[in-house]
Amino acid sequence: MIQATQKSKSLSTKHLRSMLEGKSTQLRAQLKNPSANVVLHASGDPYDSADWAEKSHEEWIFLQKNRFDVTLLREIEAALDRMREGTYGVCMECGLPLSRKRLEALPWARYCVSCQESRNTTDNN
Repeated sequence: MIQATQKSKSLSTKHLRSMLEGKSTQLRAQLKNPSANVVLHASGDPYDSADWAEKSHEEWIFLQKNRFDVTLLREIEAALDRMREGTYGVCMECGLPLSRKRLEALPWARYCVSCQESRNTTDNN
């Protein structure tokens, strides 16, 4: 019984590592080849404020997505580091194991649901 549980855990960890590595590769490719042109080009009319406003808004959206992707990539790399260190799957706040469902949904999770909710409540105050 113990061997079956350990084998299941090992397969699950391999699956989660594969998910993390795949997402990391995807994010790195996106960051290397941005699909948006963020350079603001002047239109034929340098005083066309609507054109500048639209391009500025597009640039803001691109930069926000880029910032999100970089943050997510750092979280994924930290999760892979925790796997190498043997601390993956354990809440960094309370030390309890993270549920398999949580890790399947968010393989880079650092905290259990309760601790994450507490942190979110504290951050919002």
